[in-house]
Amino acid sequence: MLTRRDLIIKWSSYGVAALLLTFLLRLTLGGITVFGVTMFLPPLLVGVVASLEDVRPAVIFGLVVGVLCDLTITGTFPCIYTLAFTLAALCCCQLAKSVLQPGLLCSFAVTALTFLFVDTLNILALWLKSRAAFLPMASLALRETAVSCLLLPVCHPVLRLLHRKFTL
Repeated sequence: MLTRRDLIIKWSSYGVAALLLTFLLRLTLGGITVFGVTMFLPPLLVGVVASLEDVRPAVIFGLVVGVLCDLTITGTFPCIYTLAFTLAALCCCQLAKSVLQPGLLCSFAVTALTFLFVDTLNILALWLKSRAAFLPMASLALRETAVSCLLLPVCHPVLRLLHRKFTL
């Protein structure tokens, strides 16, 4: 059992790692588009942390990342990232603990699931608002997921290292 001080250090370390990974992405690949999309890091962070941690802390991490994204990124409706990341963290954590073996493949699966939650809510909101065509939106969602998952070999080892450092 970790003490309160250890928990504060652990989650502060996750926060600093997330900020550093975001900073490095913006610094190196920020303006690059591949297949017409840019890389989107927050769902990847939520998915990987949810695959490594227990349910309650993973859901809280998803909630915090969602709130920060809603405050800094324009969404299709208010609180989309808070809702999507919280639900995704809950599902991903359950999936990683009961069905999948931990590792890079598990992180890939839960990251894709996190993108599915975000993109499904975006597609639904756009369809209800303007009756936009489904196939172009689904194509965009798949391309964004595929391009963003290219960051997984960088993010997964960093977050796994932090998890192992604080796991007894």
